[in-house]
Amino acid sequence: MFGIPLLNQDQPEPAARTAPPAAEAFETLSGAIERGRHLALIAAEGAGLASLYAAAAVRDLAAGEAGGRAFVLTATVDRARRCAARMHAEARAAGHGVVVVPGAAAGAVARAPILVGPPASLLEGVRRGDIPAGALCTLVLDDVRALEPARAAVEAVVQASGEGARRIATTHARDAAFDELIGRWLPRARRWPNELFAELRAGEPEAGRAAATPIAVASRATREGRLARLAELLHDIAGRTSDERHAPGAGGAAAVSVETAPRAVAAVRAALSLAGLHVVAAEAAGPAETDTRAAETDGGAAVRVGAWGEVDAAAHAIAFELPPVPGPLARTAAAAERCYAIVDSLHERQLELTARRAGLRVVRLAEPAEPALMDDVAAFRARVAHALEQQDLASGTLLLAPLIREHGAARVAAALAGLLRMADRPSPTAGETAPADARRVPPDTGARRATRPTWTKIFVDVGKRDGAGPGDLVGAITGETRVAAGQIGRIDIRHNFTLVDVDSLVADAIVRGLNGSRIKGRQVVARPAGLGKTPRQRREP
Repeated sequence: MFGIPLLNQDQPEPAARTAPPAAEAFETLSGAIERGRHLALIAAEGAGLASLYAAAAVRDLAAGEAGGRAFVLTATVDRARRCAARMHAEARAAGHGVVVVPGAAAGAVARAPILVGPPASLLEGVRRGDIPAGALCTLVLDDVRALEPARAAVEAVVQASGEGARRIATTHARDAAFDELIGRWLPRARRWPNELFAELRAGEPEAGRAAATPIAVASRATREGRLARLAELLHDIAGRTSDERHAPGAGGAAAVSVETAPRAVAAVRAALSLAGLHVVAAEAAGPAETDTRAAETDGGAAVRVGAWGEVDAAAHAIAFELPPVPGPLARTAAAAERCYAIVDSLHERQLELTARRAGLRVVRLAEPAEPALMDDVAAFRARVAHALEQQDLASGTLLLAPLIREHGAARVAAALAGLLRMADRPSPTAGETAPADARRVPPDTGARRATRPTWTKIFVDVGKRDGAGPGDLVGAITGETRVAAGQIGRIDIRHNFTLVDVDSLVADAIVRGLNGSRIKGRQVVARPAGLGKTPRQRREP
C-alpha cells in the first residue's frame, strides 16, 4: 500500500499475522504516526490497514495517560473480527489487548485498551458508562463509505471523542462526503496516496482514463478456488497459443508468467503442475528455452512462476493475489500483450486502487458459465453473487445484525434465500392444489442447450387491471412448474391480459401449470396465443 514490499499485511498469510511489522514497512507514514497526526487514506481491505491502525493505537496508548482507549469503527462485526485478528499480534507485543464489540463480556470491554466494532455497539458502551470516551486517544473510521448507513452513530462517537484524540479515516472510493468529513473532523490530516487524492472530482472530465491499459480480474473467496481459477485461465491461454502457433506464418508459443508473493511461489508451482501445466522456474527459462519446452508439451505455453519482480514480463502476465505495490502491475502492463489478476474477493477493491495508481483500469475476467443457460438454482446463485459485488451491503448488515447475533449468518442467509424464492409465488386457497402433472415438468433441457431457445407466446387472462406485474407472472410460472427463469422471455402486460414468450420446449408444461392457478387472487386461464380470444381479450381496447 505504501510503496514498500512488506506492507501488504492484510493478506491472509500466517507470517503476516504473527510477525510484527518491520520498521521500514511504515516508512511512508512513520513520521505522521510518531507525531500523532490525523490520517486520511484512500485504501481498501488488503492494503495493510489493520497493521497501520495497530501501529497508531500502540503509539498513542504509550504516549497518553494510563487508561487510554483506542476505537476502530467498522461497518460490520465480520469486518471487525478480521481487523482485530490482524491487529492482535502487534498490539499484544506492546502489552495491549484487542476486543471485538459486540460479543465480548462487559468486563473485557471495560478493561481492553483497543476496541473494534460497529459504531452503534461502541456508542452504546459509551452511553452505559462501560467505555470512558474521555480517555479516547485514537479513533479510526474504517471505510467511511461503508459506515454511511450508521452516520448518526459515527458522528456521536466522533463528538464524544473530543479534540485530543488522533483520527484516522479511510475510504475505498473518495467522494464529496469523505472530503466534507476530512474538512470537519480531520483538520490538516496527512493524506495518502497523493495521486488518488489529486484525481479529478466526480463530474469533471476524465480525459485519458478510458484509454488506460486494462487488467482482466477474477476473484475467489478461498485459496483453493483462486488456484483452480488460475489453472483454468492458464489452460485457456495454452489452448489459444496452441491455435496461434499452428496458424500459417505463426512463430513459437508465447510465454506465460505468473507473479505472486515470495512465500506462495512453491504452492502455486505445485498446484499448476498437478493441474497438468508445464511449469518452469522464473530464472530457469529464457525465451528460446521456453519456446522449445512448450513445443514438447501438448501445444501450450510454458508457465514461469516467481515472486514479485523476479519474472520477466511475458506475452501473457498474471498477478496471483494482490501485489503489494503498483510496480508489478505497471511493469507487466507495459511489456505484456495481455494482463490478468486473480485475487481474494476481499482484496478486489484494493486491486482497483492499486491499478489506478499505476495508470491502469480493471475489467472483469469473463467467467465460463452464463446465467441465462443455468437452471433456476444456479441462476439464483448467480444473482446473489452479482448482488454481493454490486450492492452496498453495509446497510443490510446493520438491519440484520440482531438476527445474525441470535441465529448466525448462515441460518439468516438461508432463511432470506427461501423468502426471496417464495416471494412471488401465489398462495393457494384452502383445498386448491396445482395440477399434479404441472409439478412433474421434465428437467430444464432448454437451459442446458448450447443454442438459444425458440419462443412460443402464451396468453394469460390477467393484466394491469388486476394489478399484475412481471414478477407475478415469473413467480407463478416458476412456482407452478419446474421451469427456469432463463426460459421465460418478454412479458407484455396489457389491460386485461398478458402475453408471455416462453421456451417452446416447455410451453405446454407452463400452460398446464398456469391453468387454474391464481395470480393476484384471480384464477387464471392460460393457452398458446392465437387460438381464439376470450371475452376479456375481446374487450381489450
